[in-house]
Amino acid sequence: MLRWFFKQSLHMRIAIIFAPFMLIAGYGLMDLWVTKDQPKQDKPVAMQPLQLQGECLLATNQCKLQHATMQVSLVRLESGKPGIVRLEITPSVSIRGIQMSLVQADTEHQLVIEPMKGAEVWYAEFPEKLLTPSPSVLRIALAQFGRVSYAEIPPHF
Repeated sequence: MLRWFFKQSLHMRIAIIFAPFMLIAGYGLMDLWVTKDQPKQDKPVAMQPLQLQGECLLATNQCKLQHATMQVSLVRLESGKPGIVRLEITPSVSIRGIQMSLVQADTEHQLVIEPMKGAEVWYAEFPEKLLTPSPSVLRIALAQFGRVSYAEIPPHF
């Protein structure tokens, strides 16, 4: 078999070596070309409701939410700036991001949530004027890989 291979011309030997690779690459490219218009199937995201543990009294820093192994505590702190309220959110598990909003009557105010450097604590700073009149609902959603934990609670600032 080797004698036959080496008797072939240089071009034929190169073609024999590269033919299997070209066949595999052609099959893969044909599959990409044929399925390019088919929509990708999205993976479903699990939605997990967080349950309020007791009452949400942010004035006394007693606001805890829980779902299975995930626990979240909300704490109101002084920001050091006049007229600014600071909320710290501490989840018990690693999360990708947080969305939070305050709802007053029919108006929803989105809050900017940022992580603190080097810690698993997130914080939001917003003007104190958003607390008058007192918001009726605090909405929070915490994103993890493949799931979102959410809650809609009546806060007491």
